[in-house]
Amino acid sequence: MQASYDFLRAARALLDIAPGQLAEKAKVSTRSIVRIEAREPVGLEISLRVQAALEELGVEFLPETKSHGPSMRVRKGIVKKIGFQISAD
Repeated sequence: MQASYDFLRAARALLDIAPGQLAEKAKVSTRSIVRIEAREPVGLEISLRVQAALEELGVEFLPETKSHGPSMRVRKGIVKKIGFQISAD
């Protein structure tokens, strides 16, 4: 499945990596990442490189089915868990 620009942006945010880090991994310019995230057109090869890099980092893009829209998931242990602290005031 070819991921939409919105999914590419969301996947980068979910992995909590900087645009420059993704650009380096995908072997594209940081400007290309910025354009994708602003929904500005980039070449098909660039968007596929970015998607491949995200997939290598643990994101799986899932196609639309009869009952669900397209989605994505990450390999177990990839996303950092947020720790909440309750203050005892």
